Amino acid sequence: MAQTLLDRAKRSFIRKRYHDVITMLESEIIQYRESFQFYYVLGLSCLYTSDIGGAQSYFQRARQIKMRDTDLLAAQAALFLRKGDIQQAVDYYLEILEYDPGNRLARRSLNFIRKKGSAEIIDNLVETDKIKAFYPVVKRRQSWAPISIGLICVLILAVVSFRVISNDTSTQDQGRADLTWYALAPGEADSLTETGGTYRYILTSRQILSSYNEARRYFQQWRDNAAQVEINRLLHSNASTAIKQKARLLMSWLSKPGFDTITDRYDFQTVSSDPMLYLDCWVVWKGMATNMTVTDTVTGFDLLVGYDTRNKLEGIVTVTFTKPVDVDVSRPLEVLGRVIHENGRIGLTGGSIYQTGKPVGK
Repeated sequence: MAQTLLDRAKRSFIRKRYHDVITMLESEIIQYRESFQFYYVLGLSCLYTSDIGGAQSYFQRARQIKMRDTDLLAAQAALFLRKGDIQQAVDYYLEILEYDPGNRLARRSLNFIRKKGSAEIIDNLVETDKIKAFYPVVKRRQSWAPISIGLICVLILAVVSFRVISNDTSTQDQGRADLTWYALAPGEADSLTETGGTYRYILTSRQILSSYNEARRYFQQWRDNAAQVEINRLLHSNASTAIKQKARLLMSWLSKPGFDTITDRYDFQTVSSDPMLYLDCWVVWKGMATNMTVTDTVTGFDLLVGYDTRNKLEGIVTVTFTKPVDVDVSRPLEVLGRVIHENGRIGLTGGSIYQTGKPVGK
């Protein structure tokens, strides 16, 4: 029964009959109060009809049911963008890319914000109804129609060509993104600090400008960890909203390193001294794994940092991979992970593992 109702609502949505969807679903809220799709489609219909209060309420309920759905996050990001809360929109788009690095809507929206994301332009988009270009849509059901042999050949050739180009071109030898848009406008340079509030770092205007310019310079030098540190310094300081917004956008350009490409390595003691300053930096820490938790989608364990020789324990951090990973708890390992800080503790979001050698003590 619920599926039939949602199918009809989705068909109406695809036909742009948004008011029909709202009428159809709002009368069934009690019955479908635990359905994510119900609240997502209803909230999206409200968004398309400019019922901002309704969209916000239904999206909040949908997220209580399913927190990490990228379509919902995109809808909420668009809602914040429409309201002029650009910084919050950027945060949501970055969260989408964390779960789905190839998400086209998030990347396209971030690119627009980077280049043209002024409050005046956003207001104009809302007035002309062009803001809907940032709205997600209700997806049709997937149907696997037969694919011609010719199309398969074209796809294979495209993949092969891409791999050849990728293998022949060193990423480190290519220039990085154009940061012209990140140059401070005269008005921004004249007002670099915020007054009032509580901040982790209190910086002078000169220090804010220096930190911002350093972040840009490190980015161009492929020193993403060093750039991340400067970005964190700004985000947790009394820097102006404009500076913080540009810093967050610059952060979206930073890339995940490999064991052989990571620069500016920070050890456990350094990160422990000020975890917020090193948040989202990538580190490589050695140790032993214990307290393993493995499911079909998650691998987690405690990393005994520095205990790879069983002579010194520097600390214990929780490592979480959002995929199955083979770990031999009897052998030392190196973990490439991104620093997180939750509930007062340092942790790592796992990227890669390197494990070799004999079991310790044998």
